[in-house]
Amino acid sequence: MKHISRSILLLSMLLVAASASAEGGMGTPTLNLNVLGTRSIVACDAATQSCGVAVISFPVTSSTVPHGRPRVAVASQMLPSTDEAQAIMDRVESGETPQAALTAVLAADPGAAMRQVGVVSLDSHGTVRVGQFTGDASWTQRCAVAGATYAVQAAGQTNAAICQAMAEGFTRASGSLAMRLMAALKAGIGVGRDTRGERSATLRVWSAVSPLSAVTPLLADASVSGKANALAALEEELYRYLGQVAPADPADQVTLDDSTIRSLKHELRDLDYYHGSMDGRWNDNLEDALTAFQASNVLFPRASIPEYRGVRKIDGPLLQFILRAAPGTLVPAP
Repeated sequence: MKHISRSILLLSMLLVAASASAEGGMGTPTLNLNVLGTRSIVACDAATQSCGVAVISFPVTSSTVPHGRPRVAVASQMLPSTDEAQAIMDRVESGETPQAALTAVLAADPGAAMRQVGVVSLDSHGTVRVGQFTGDASWTQRCAVAGATYAVQAAGQTNAAICQAMAEGFTRASGSLAMRLMAALKAGIGVGRDTRGERSATLRVWSAVSPLSAVTPLLADASVSGKANALAALEEELYRYLGQVAPADPADQVTLDDSTIRSLKHELRDLDYYHGSMDGRWNDNLEDALTAFQASNVLFPRASIPEYRGVRKIDGPLLQFILRAAPGTLVPAP
């Protein structure tokens, strides 16, 4: 049976089930396909032994599209399925390649033609493998681009060029895997977006080898729903997690300039940690203030990093966590 025929069969079954439920007094659980449409990227990083997903869409994404474990990540979209995502990850962990696992799971799925899935995995030798599928009954303006360590997929968009833009944004970006996934989402907005607008977004990275893994495998975890500025809100939540909860990644270090130092001084002064000059020069008082702030606000404290000729670096997510925090969300000096 062709994919499109199987999709029609699936929809018929859903409509029959909805009619039966209505007759039985259980309400009408109809499936509204008009709200389905998503763009996402899955990727792995051999250096940090981590894999992740970043997704942005119109409906809620956090419970439907992103799925992952420390060495495998799946984006299940258009007609999302947690069961299929889990089955794919199970098969990958048993030794199958992402593409083989994806193909096997979809072969038994009558609604496969409506699905769009991206899968990445990382083996014990540091090899990244990629799998991808886009059904021929998924929304128009659909696209898919795969690279050596990532897979980008989208449908229900204003422009099918969005996948290529996201792929280029990811490969051009520097920093940790989480920051590069964020860069991919931001690059996509330059050429297109979900046709209904983008109100929900999630970014997660899983790792079993970080200092945080004894607490949680989530090296990055940010999610927003029902936001008109979902992309900007997601970035702020990502900085909060990376700066406050996760250990620092050396790849995310940024150089401090005079303007940034002044801004940091103002924020720490407002929280009553810093008492000193307000110029653009780093000093011991500011270092002490940063240390004191982290003692009350950060799970993995980190210091600034002195370089040559007075240049100094700092963890970028920690810096942005402090500078972007909403009033009342940081613990002031005791």
